[in-house]
Amino acid sequence: MAPRMWGGRSMAKLTFAVALAACAAVKIASAEAAVVVVSTTMQAAVNKAKPGDTILVPPGTYRETVRVLKDNITILGSKGAIIDASGFANGIHVGADIFVPVPNGIPICPAVAVKNFTLIGLTIQNAVNNGIFLSGVDTYTLAHGKYLNNGDYGTYPSCSDNGQINFNYVKGGGDTCIYVGNDVEASIIGNVATDCTVGVQIVNSDNIIIRGNIVTGNSTGILAIVDPGNPRTETSDVLIAANRIEANNRENTSTEGDLESIPSGAGILIVGSDNVRIRANEVTDNHTFGVAITQNPLALLPSQDPRKIDPDPNGDEVRLNVVVRNGTASGGLPGADLFYDGSGTGNCFAHNKFGTSVPATIEASYPCH
Repeated sequence: MAPRMWGGRSMAKLTFAVALAACAAVKIASAEAAVVVVSTTMQAAVNKAKPGDTILVPPGTYRETVRVLKDNITILGSKGAIIDASGFANGIHVGADIFVPVPNGIPICPAVAVKNFTLIGLTIQNAVNNGIFLSGVDTYTLAHGKYLNNGDYGTYPSCSDNGQINFNYVKGGGDTCIYVGNDVEASIIGNVATDCTVGVQIVNSDNIIIRGNIVTGNSTGILAIVDPGNPRTETSDVLIAANRIEANNRENTSTEGDLESIPSGAGILIVGSDNVRIRANEVTDNHTFGVAITQNPLALLPSQDPRKIDPDPNGDEVRLNVVVRNGTASGGLPGADLFYDGSGTGNCFAHNKFGTSVPATIEASYPCH
């Protein structure tokens, strides 16, 4: 279910007026800050803005792509403000380009290109690749937006630290609704992620919080994985708590390499990731697994990356979750509410409500201390 949106033209006008008043207050509080109201294109407003400014987007459909290369920019979208990025790679692109491999085979993240970017509100739809792409951004907020039917990713921060992705509605994407890759310190809170191959995906990132989200109707709900060939070499210290993860049974029709192997019908899938805490989630009606912890097959494949990637999950905890009615149509896989392949060390299960597990004695065999 999408977050509730108040309807009516009068409410839209009121919302816009309130936003103007809020921006005016910011302007009074800081002589350095200004409000730039979009009058032609969003890109023209970004070009005009100075660091510290707020860009106010009136209702309307803006058929463009927007690039932000300035620090301390806030974009505030009113109700009814839409970027239609049909034909463009990204709806909004903040910061540097994506990392590329260097001759020694070890990719590195770009230097910080933008600091303190905020996007509040706005609908971004129909981009060829990404609703919003951030690279080399230090401190960002993406909140109260809608990302609809973008080709690959709804939100895609790469090599960007100290982020908040909160209270967004993301629907439709060939890859992932909400993706975090090669990042440190990010919170993903209160979002709805639906109708993507993966609802929420964490790749080669540390210190991530995923809390209070609704993840439904994807092929896999939440995935934490280590992918060779990235700047960072591990995924660790992830908290997955108090989410509702249900009926992620969309057929996986991806033809893209690693993504093609992601199973349909998985609720929470932890692949070669360390120190992941899975607590107080409601995981229901996923056809293959409710919660699964497995070795990482990608780390066992030949790779041009000369670094050794540990394939095993270590130190993961699954506690106090309700994991029921999963694994009932697993298509030949050993479906279950709780699944663990026995790889790695220090992985444990305790005080979960569940019906089936592999192994059958999962909490007795792998207790949490």
